Amino acid sequence: MNKEKVILSFLTVLVGLLLSALGFYFYQGVRNSAQQEPSNLVNVQKEASKPNVLLTIDEPADESVHDKKVITVSGKTSPDSLIVILTENDEQVLNPTELGNFTTTITLTDGENFIQITAIAPNGESVTVDRVVTYSTESF
Repeated sequence: MNKEKVILSFLTVLVGLLLSALGFYFYQGVRNSAQQEPSNLVNVQKEASKPNVLLTIDEPADESVHDKKVITVSGKTSPDSLIVILTENDEQVLNPTELGNFTTTITLTDGENFIQITAIAPNGESVTVDRVVTYSTESF
């Protein structure tokens, strides 16, 4: 009976070691495959992160303070792009000139105004610039 217990214990330890080795083998396989990224997927992501649309905003400066309710929004983009200007209470869609310049006016509300200017290329790519402009008649 004592001999049977020793053999049974030995077999139990052997089976446990085999199961542990199999578990470790599968764990390493899953971990290594999760760390490897396909190289073509990485290249696509790098290319997609750089939009080919140009957008430069000349006016208004970010975090500027104005004492007039109507201000000018101007800048430059690709000539074939579409410009969308969003404020809290207005939306404007503009076509730039042949050189890519655009200018319009917007009306500010009291306090902080969030302005979002987006250039959209014909292929669907877009780039957005945000501006925060404050309207105040107080003298500083």
